[in-house]
Amino acid sequence: LNIREAARYLGISHHTLYKLLERREVPAAKIGGSWRFNRATLDEFVASQSLVPRPRVLVVDPIKGDRDLLADFAVARAGQVDTVDTADEAIRTLGRAKPDLVFVGADSAEGVANTVNKLREEGIDARIVVVAAPGEAAIASPAMEHGPVFLLPKPVDRDDVISILTLITH
Repeated sequence: LNIREAARYLGISHHTLYKLLERREVPAAKIGGSWRFNRATLDEFVASQSLVPRPRVLVVDPIKGDRDLLADFAVARAGQVDTVDTADEAIRTLGRAKPDLVFVGADSAEGVANTVNKLREEGIDARIVVVAAPGEAAIASPAMEHGPVFLLPKPVDRDDVISILTLITH
């Protein structure tokens, strides 16, 4: 982003952004005499300035690529992100720490329901978001027996993940 785009993105005037740059308070790079900003870095900067508590996120997904993508998106707003293959691994990894939000990758209706059930049995009462392809929305239904479940469609969009994290912290 250039200076005006970054200012608009942050919701401040470009004059204010220049003042922040002078005080080295905002992350940016000067390239060829022009300031450039990375949107993800700005998101991380804003999150680090926030007085709102940052949630702990757990990503349970048997597919490494999907798990890593969700974790990468969540980092902008989360205090900590743990990633695991299975509910059993999540329980071992978390110990006493409890997440505020759990993303569960959909592999099958039985698999999602089993994962949610195991987490609930361990006392994890976090909000659950099932991530499934549009044609697989029914996968989330059996998991709803174990408490409310939200559905996030694939392909996952970074802005959707950040919106979910923002909602649970307000």
